[in-house]
Parts: sequence; structure tokens; C-alpha cells
Amino acid sequence: MKFCVLVFFLFFSSVIFCQEIGSVEESGHFIKLHKFNDIFSFKYSDAESVNFKKEFSFTFTGKNDFYSILIDGFENNKSHQIILQTSNDTIVKLNYRKVKGELLLYVYQNNLNSKTTGRSTFFSKKQIVELFGIQQKV
Repeated sequence: MKFCVLVFFLFFSSVIFCQEIGSVEESGHFIKLHKFNDIFSFKYSDAESVNFKKEFSFTFTGKNDFYSILIDGFENNKSHQIILQTSNDTIVKLNYRKVKGELLLYVYQNNLNSKTTGRSTFFSKKQIVELFGIQQKV
């Protein structure tokens, strides 16, 4: 019983103290960026989920560093992939693909412990900038 109360309290406190940095929606799918202390969470709905209810997330530190990696990926005008290890058990693949002349990003995540994978839908550079809430230099 004490464990259930503790789990409830931890969940409730994380909801209260977690700050949403940004959120973007595209064709019923979303990506969200949350901050809890110095840890950031990248949360997205799974593009391969039929009912849009399956969600995945991974955490990282260094918002500006991660943002730079994402934005720098748009500088290469060809389809390509950047592979990151965000924790001991999570591999994140940033996939940049040209779709109708525009370079778009989708995230593919592989959790090695739970043997689960998730894939976001495509998002544009403008949407990633909006998600992170960072003003671009003109």
C-alpha cells in the first residue's frame, strides 16, 4: 500500500513540476518537449499506431546541444540519418528525408531493454524550431 501511495505521489509531483517547453501537431500526431529540473523529455505519438494513442519518449540533457544536432541535420540537403545514444538502453535515429522537395525529419527510437521501437511522423525545420521555442537568427 505504501508503495502505491509513493508511486502516485511521484507521478503527481512530476506532472506538477514538469514544464512543457513546446508542442507541435501534424496530421493527428504530435511531438512535445518537456523539462524536469535539468532533464528534457522528447515525447511523440507513434506514426505506426492506428489510433494515435501509442506514445514514446526519450530523455536527454543539454537542450541547446540536442537542438543544434536537429537543426544542423537540416543543413545537409540530402536524405540522411544521424544516430544518437541518449541513455544506456535507448538508441535514437534522426532520419532526414526529402518529401516533395522539402527536407523533413522523423525520429525512430529503439529501446534495447524493453525491445520496443517507435517512430514519429514527419516534421519540418520550422516545426522543430517552434517545438524548442528558440528564436532563429535572421
